Amino acid sequence: MAERAMSYRYNPLHQDIICDETAIDELPRTVDALGCRRAMITCGPTILQASDVVPRVQEALGHRYAGTYPGVAPHSPVETVEAGVEMARELQPDVFVSVGGGSTHDTTKAMATLLAEGGDIHNYEIIFEPPDRITVPPTPSPKLPILSVPTTMGCAEFSRGGGGITDHQLGRKLIIAGEGVTHRTVIIDGQALATTPLRILVSTAIGQLRIAIETVYSTGHNPIGDGMALHAIRLLFDNLPRCKDGNIDTLLNTKTACAMASLASFGGLGLNTATCHHVGGLYGVPHGEANAILLPHTMRYNLDASASRQRLIAEAIGVAENGMTDEDAGLAAAESVDALCRELGLPRTLREVDVPEDGLEFIAAATLHDRSLSTNPKPITDAGPIMEVLRAAF
Repeated sequence: MAERAMSYRYNPLHQDIICDETAIDELPRTVDALGCRRAMITCGPTILQASDVVPRVQEALGHRYAGTYPGVAPHSPVETVEAGVEMARELQPDVFVSVGGGSTHDTTKAMATLLAEGGDIHNYEIIFEPPDRITVPPTPSPKLPILSVPTTMGCAEFSRGGGGITDHQLGRKLIIAGEGVTHRTVIIDGQALATTPLRILVSTAIGQLRIAIETVYSTGHNPIGDGMALHAIRLLFDNLPRCKDGNIDTLLNTKTACAMASLASFGGLGLNTATCHHVGGLYGVPHGEANAILLPHTMRYNLDASASRQRLIAEAIGVAENGMTDEDAGLAAAESVDALCRELGLPRTLREVDVPEDGLEFIAAATLHDRSLSTNPKPITDAGPIMEVLRAAF
């Protein structure tokens, strides 16, 4: 029987990436090229008070600067999105400039969605029904353009979805539809990255390593995504241990690898992504640290359904020895990820980051609503497999 010919779809983002030690200097030209005149900055209170990044952005914008919403909080609670929308209605901006990490970029996307569509943010939640049924509500209204100045290695600014918004009353994250909220231009500024504490930089980079790894073995993998994801894995293993030196070029190379992981990921992700959304949303664990804890465990859990794909990961890391079976190579890859996270000083167990044992069931229940499960190599239809991984990581 003849093998089926290659067949896939790949939908890259339509956005500009500007990478330079002082890329913030490009903001005036970027705003003007969009025909915009009133730029509203979104950020969190810590970055506003503890670094010079927001003042640099304000100075670069000059007369284009319309005001700052500094109310972003970790994991993007619903309330902060609504407060940001109220401020935007007062300031009447024609462009957002999102300055910070993933919570800032997700909050800004949700603000743009709610500002354009009206109503309640819950109306735009993507509904997932295990194992693979996804319902995406329409969000057709034109959105304000978003520019971003990332200060971490996380890459929510490259996601074309509407981001993850935490609803503490529901006890889970809402994954929001996001037509039209992909950031138009990403300003990767080396000096801005250098203002961020090392632990945040390396943990958010592990979050991107997770994206690269799940991209390779998700059911939606494709050859173009493979190329970027596997090269991102190589670059991250090479650069991450050297980030402690604070060299700007190392930071820019690491961020570029992280961006490649996100740009590769349009075939889907998996169990690790789905679970970490709710470890963070329910118990305030930084997303990168949650990924550092869970990734070796989810790799091992999925190994029997993705051994040949995990061998590719082991080859990219450089631990696939001649004579190894695919399963042995996959186990070596998981051990290497574990060792890298330990070298970087990141936590190894959920109890280290104050997740209570009686909270594991709440995380598992919330994870069953997460669309990232739809492309996990092993179909998941109940909480049992999720609890297995969570117990192993506890």
